[in-house]
Amino acid sequence: MNDKVKEVSYAIAKGGMGSIPLAGGVLSELFGVACSDPASRRRERVLIEMDERLNRLEDEGIQIERLAENDEFLTIAMQAYNIALRTHQDDKRAALMNAISNTAKLSIDENEKLMMLNYIDTFNEWHLRILAFLDNPEKYFNESNKPNIYMGAKSTILLSAFPELESRRAFYDHIVRDLAESGLILHDSLHVAITVHGVWASGTTEFGKNFLAFISE
Repeated sequence: MNDKVKEVSYAIAKGGMGSIPLAGGVLSELFGVACSDPASRRRERVLIEMDERLNRLEDEGIQIERLAENDEFLTIAMQAYNIALRTHQDDKRAALMNAISNTAKLSIDENEKLMMLNYIDTFNEWHLRILAFLDNPEKYFNESNKPNIYMGAKSTILLSAFPELESRRAFYDHIVRDLAESGLILHDSLHVAITVHGVWASGTTEFGKNFLAFISE
């Protein structure tokens, strides 16, 4: 981890957690002293993941020193950092790290980015999985396992892609309503009979597609 990345990581961590005494390397000194504490181990893991993303941005030619002076980037990064500390779910943490990376790349309104981070905070990993599925259902199948249907409901192909949801209709219906109320998908039910074209068509709104772009690798 080079010095520029270390400085930005520390600025994000300090802004997110308050004043922390600095006595050496960011990871070894700030967080290593409390590795017996599960919360501290999670904090260290998140910071390591953030460092990896910043290093990757630098490898892609983005100037880290400019990010350190960019208020919007620091705001998004600190918000993502705080949310990451509150979850153990890998999908959510990956989405947050992607959001940090994409803040430096994508032209999305700052207020929309903050709204999207709030969605990640309140959603669980199934919200993210189902949203990604509804955006492009065909990506989840190949010729050998694609359901052969002529008319039906999107729930049919959802359950083919995620059979573990088979007996959890109330659960995934709730998630679908959440996604619809957040303006991310077009319909609040997957159980309406539609044509085969409609079954396989993308079910996300423009805002939903922007959200997925923001949280994807």
